[in-house]
Amino acid sequence: MNKLSTMNLPHEETYLGFDIFIESNPDQYREGFSWSISRGDDELDCGLDFEVNQALEAAYKAIDKLMS
Repeated sequence: MNKLSTMNLPHEETYLGFDIFIESNPDQYREGFSWSISRGDDELDCGLDFEVNQALEAAYKAIDKLMS
């Protein structure tokens, strides 16, 4: 897994054919980092985590779950 910092956002990468997108949460009151996974034009899952590396890990786990 890659290590990210908030300086590297927004972040996009492809993992097992799925696109991962991570950005700072646009809700300034809740903070954190939002993530989403998609394939083509379909968003398959998304979430919110407090740390950017937790968001990336959650996206990887969601993809692994979709693949199983």
